[in-house]
Amino acid sequence: MEVNKIYLIKLQKAIDLIKKNNTSDAENILKELINIKNLKPDVLTYFAICKIKSNKKNEAINYLKNAISIDPNHEFANLNLGLIYFDIKNYNESFKFIINAYKKNNNNLIAIYHLGLINLILNNLEESEKYFLKIIEKNKNDENALLNLAILNDRRKNFEKSIEINKKIIEINPNNINANNNLGVLNHNNLKYDEAINYFKKCIKINDKFIPPYSNLGRVYSDLRKFEDAKNLFNKSIEINNNDYVSKFELSKIFLSTKEYYKGLEFYEYRKKITINKNINILKNKFNSIEWNGQKLDNKIILILAEQGFGDIILFKRYIDVLFKFDQVIFLCNEKLNYIFKESKFKIVNKIEDVGHHDFYQHLLTLPKIYFEKENKFCKRINYLPNNHENDLKWKLKLNKLKKTKIGLAWQGNKNFLGDKKRSIPLIKLDKIILNNNFDVISLQKDSGLEQIKNNYKNKIYDFSSELDLTNEAFKDTISILKNVDFLITIESSIAQLAGTMGIKTYLLLSYNPYWIWYSEQEKAKFYDTIKIYQQDKPGSWDNAINQLEKDLNKYN
Repeated sequence: MEVNKIYLIKLQKAIDLIKKNNTSDAENILKELINIKNLKPDVLTYFAICKIKSNKKNEAINYLKNAISIDPNHEFANLNLGLIYFDIKNYNESFKFIINAYKKNNNNLIAIYHLGLINLILNNLEESEKYFLKIIEKNKNDENALLNLAILNDRRKNFEKSIEINKKIIEINPNNINANNNLGVLNHNNLKYDEAINYFKKCIKINDKFIPPYSNLGRVYSDLRKFEDAKNLFNKSIEINNNDYVSKFELSKIFLSTKEYYKGLEFYEYRKKITINKNINILKNKFNSIEWNGQKLDNKIILILAEQGFGDIILFKRYIDVLFKFDQVIFLCNEKLNYIFKESKFKIVNKIEDVGHHDFYQHLLTLPKIYFEKENKFCKRINYLPNNHENDLKWKLKLNKLKKTKIGLAWQGNKNFLGDKKRSIPLIKLDKIILNNNFDVISLQKDSGLEQIKNNYKNKIYDFSSELDLTNEAFKDTISILKNVDFLITIESSIAQLAGTMGIKTYLLLSYNPYWIWYSEQEKAKFYDTIKIYQQDKPGSWDNAINQLEKDLNKYN
């Protein structure tokens, strides 16, 4: 049945009022039309839009669900319901309704764009790319679609393609602030500091209230050890947005590197605001446990939550030993680390479901702060790592066949780690050491970097990767090998932390501005008494550090 033209005119008037944000008068007209059968899905949809504009999302959801119950294929009801779910980050529900809108009209650009976004968020990269390319087919200069294709290529580690796309965006619009910021980040990650600085400065010139380039430029200046410039930028970002916890966390690293320990440890707590530990709400709701900040435990139980990488956990575990009695502690950590903690007497669990009763909780990396505030110093090295005589003997017999000075070598970190280019060393840079006839060089690499042996040093480096730490017991074989070498040469990695904890003689090659625990410009590591540091004298250049190491190794010739 054809809808009366008067009703259509009234509906259009309501739509025009909604566009002018006059939702009150629009709703009065919509009430007159609510019982017009053929218009009802449309009327309910526009009622929902009024509620959306009034930030009454739950009411809007009810109106849209009613509209869809009458007409399951209603394009705009499905689209708007999907957009609400997208806004509240319920991406699976969002996809369900937006795909319905797209099926009704495959030219709906809002639907296509959000389907691309949802798939990008859910890391369905091929599906995401498909939708953004549909937009590019319709408009090759669509900046938002291109930006998301660049992000997609970042996720794929196809950085050259990402750079190409961001540069194309700037050709279309030189003042696209996101593309300029992206190119700054990409150049920084490639250690092209000058190019990165130029892009971030351009962003600030385009919009001096846009926060990301301040913190990103601050990171560049931190890497260049221009700490005062970096602090000014982080503080500027915080001035614009006091909830910029990333910049506050970055400040902590500068404070710690420049020996402002109290302030650094205080600001280091902002890491908890950046990445919320999903277990905290469970602990509070299920166990009613309280965050521990140094108060007496008496007969109470504390849960310590492992955090960050294996290297940090290996280092900071010592604070559990000095702060608590063993029967007071439950330690929640990755099950791969159970082996290295197996001689510790406290309870170890690997799943939040297995925690059991406790009264307090705290993150592992907060313990140094509590200890430092009490003792005004950091805790000395404690070797808590397990003894495995059978495994040690196996590797001793294997390595005893090598008659020269035995060097353990780790030169490559995990390539997926954001700062890996800064810390890892191309094996060719260590050529003189590897080819020295007085040394037997033993690789401690498991995955990354092994191709460099095959390409250049197949007969010069002993590669035991096919036998190394194959079980779920992380570092089991690495520990035994370290006990049977004369010394270790390593980059900044968990192996450095492991060797340091064991008291193994270690030569550590560091970038110009390394992780704060190594303390910039220090020859001796603060946390370890057997590690000697060789640090870059300028960003990205290993030559001087390696030359100094080679000189020190002459005593073995």
